[in-house]
Amino acid sequence: MSKSSNLGRRTILQSGAALATTASLARTGAAADFGYVDAHSHLWSTDRKHYPLAPGAKEENVQPKGFDIGTFFSVAGSEGVGRVVAVGHTLHFGTDATYLIDLLKARPGQVAVQAYLDHEAPGVTDRMLQLKAQGAKAFRINVLTPWKDYLPERHPLMQVYQTAAMNRLVICLLTNPDWLPQLDRLSEMFPATTVVIDHFARIGVDGFGQTPPVPGTIKPDDVANLARLARHPLTHVKLSAYYALGRRTPPYDDMLPVIHELIGAYGPERLMWGSDSPYQWAEGQGYRASISLIRDRLDVTVADREWLLRKTAERVYFS
Repeated sequence: MSKSSNLGRRTILQSGAALATTASLARTGAAADFGYVDAHSHLWSTDRKHYPLAPGAKEENVQPKGFDIGTFFSVAGSEGVGRVVAVGHTLHFGTDATYLIDLLKARPGQVAVQAYLDHEAPGVTDRMLQLKAQGAKAFRINVLTPWKDYLPERHPLMQVYQTAAMNRLVICLLTNPDWLPQLDRLSEMFPATTVVIDHFARIGVDGFGQTPPVPGTIKPDDVANLARLARHPLTHVKLSAYYALGRRTPPYDDMLPVIHELIGAYGPERLMWGSDSPYQWAEGQGYRASISLIRDRLDVTVADREWLLRKTAERVYFS
């Protein structure tokens, strides 16, 4: 790649919004340690030359056209957020992590990468090691198909868990509540694998996207099954994606009992807040409403809040 192309990327990544972020963090008194960590935001560029869409993806379906690091911090910075776990936008970019890796290089210490992984693709463990060499530490795996039975012991997902354990990598699962028994078994088989369950395992997502809106159901049995995974010391949960769960209406107080139950099971040291931007920015939702649930409305100690908003994600993704 030409020197001018590299310069073009750097110009995109190091936008003027970085200065606004630094200033806002200084106002919160958190500039020295970067402030809070958003443990989950999808980020992608409008630059299709350097960051093309995946084969078969259509430009007209990409909404918004881009959601870059400067746009993210233009809002997140004013809420005291100074670091982010950047997640691949698989719908339009597939498994390509180029933009995320470029962010990681341009903003060391401020960005961590959770790259999407097709766990059934040939050479999946080699792919993990390639991305690790480029700085990626965490890998998102999609297991949303209806769960029917326990996976055979030679399933590719077993290899992924084993490789993660051997290389101190993190497995992040986008899943549904019916998969929780299988995930419990996997962590029992591979106790040295660090696991993060994204978005409460999507408990209460039923009815999402329907017109007119239908509130989701927070089933006690699903919450209990998610809490059961706390018996595995390296399992964590992201408190994220409120716009899609339960009543889906700010201030999201219907999620507070779930959060308290998970704190009782995991302790705050294995829970972390994430926004799931840009989707949390939808009309009637908002970034501030998301972080406010943990920062302003959750009844916990100052020390516990620090774990939920910063220290857990810092340990899992940035250490």
